[in-house]
Amino acid sequence: MKKGKIITLSGISGVGKSFLIKCLVEKTDNFEKLKSVTTRLPRENEKDGIDKYFVSLDEFNESVANDELCIVNEVFGNMYGYYKKDLDKTNDGCNIVTELYYSEVSEFKKLYPNTISIYVIPQDIAVTIENLENRNVTGDELDKRLRDIKNEIAFFKDLDKEVFDYVLINDYSMSTVDEFLQYISSVMNIYVDNTSNLLENFMDIVPHDIQEAVDNFALKDKRSIVYTSFDGDDMNYLDDICLNVINEGKIPLNPEAALGYYVSTVTLGGNKQKVMSDCLTLEMLADELYVYQNKDVDLSEGIIAEMMLWHMLKNKGLSFVSDVKSLDNYFKDMLDNNELLKWLNNQDVMFKQELFHNLLTDYIKGSHDSVYIIANFKNYKHLDWARTYCYANELCPISPQNILKYSNYKNSMIQYMEARLELLSRTTESILFIDRFNKSEELLSLDKFSLAELYYLFKYQPDKSFKIMGWDEIGVPKYDKGKRWSLTTKEDIKVRKLVK
Repeated sequence: MKKGKIITLSGISGVGKSFLIKCLVEKTDNFEKLKSVTTRLPRENEKDGIDKYFVSLDEFNESVANDELCIVNEVFGNMYGYYKKDLDKTNDGCNIVTELYYSEVSEFKKLYPNTISIYVIPQDIAVTIENLENRNVTGDELDKRLRDIKNEIAFFKDLDKEVFDYVLINDYSMSTVDEFLQYISSVMNIYVDNTSNLLENFMDIVPHDIQEAVDNFALKDKRSIVYTSFDGDDMNYLDDICLNVINEGKIPLNPEAALGYYVSTVTLGGNKQKVMSDCLTLEMLADELYVYQNKDVDLSEGIIAEMMLWHMLKNKGLSFVSDVKSLDNYFKDMLDNNELLKWLNNQDVMFKQELFHNLLTDYIKGSHDSVYIIANFKNYKHLDWARTYCYANELCPISPQNILKYSNYKNSMIQYMEARLELLSRTTESILFIDRFNKSEELLSLDKFSLAELYYLFKYQPDKSFKIMGWDEIGVPKYDKGKRWSLTTKEDIKVRKLVK
């Protein structure tokens, strides 16, 4: 049987350790609270055998003499320890959570290497002192605890990261609880679904003007999405191709912008069939197909395959755009479906058979899900990690920041928002990528386009598959709490949210 883990919380008196433990035990079925043995008197509402074991000094000393206790300490004039028999429950797979005085942690982890230690610090020391006063901690005991707070603050400045695995700031809100639970879920592979908590009051934070813009979009006729097919060697004309479509009042869906040639190829192991399969999935989301020609080069095999599938599954014609090198003065040769069929019939038979056998047959048989990536504008630099995650999970990524170049829409933010919503409306599922250890704050700081996307999802596509993922879960190093992604201690503290 797999051995259980021990979660320890340390921090100054009144910092909220007991409340966090209570939340963990209540919100999961995976943990049992380890009760300390103490000679202090019970506080109001504390019960013997439920909150702690309250014993006399003689009983405590007898347990010590019988080697029944470990981590025996005197704290504020009272004796504390833990029954070894309770800790031994981890041998049967039980997970345990408990409080530890900060100076006990090092010794405890030597005795129990299966320990994950967390140090809790307050965002506001005044709130912590108020918590102590609310417990009716007064007089000499309050003075002792305040002195202890000063000692721990000094200790925190030299915090030994080898002793503590994680540092949690308690701002006395549910966001701290969310961060705590999500950290436990990540290190122990225990799923804690806080999506409902995160989104409970979401509609209240979406500005009225954004709600109105989304509602107006939902009433409009949908704008046409154009799949732009071109030879990879003409990638330097990518911006011209996208602007060509935008200037026609349509939405460009470009395979290179959407998928990232290097990212998709490397993640998919250099398998061209898999890379092309995602291109075909994008194509099937579109209403129109534009084929951009280069008069100096024949059409590539990928373009021919896209044209064949378009005819087979869409049963529509397409437009040849000439010439990709001079789109400021272009013309379109529009073929209806019959004309497209004639064009295809004039192509080499063996060539078409190979394309059909090596790519199209398997594609048509399979299922091809697309996933819309919702991410804060400030996280644009992390989107390749999101796309990589999608490829690894056999999903075709639709990342709007990559597909729709922001600078092309600066004259019309409504047009940009509506283009993103149109892409969102066509995908199979969607994922919101955020810093899951700071979810509430992340939600409040989302850009207006991401807010619009979430509002549209919840109001107009409530049945679409939706989930939330942390940047740390997909390997973005900045959000990996176990690593230092910084050049200086100051930046390290900021990134890890050790202080606010």
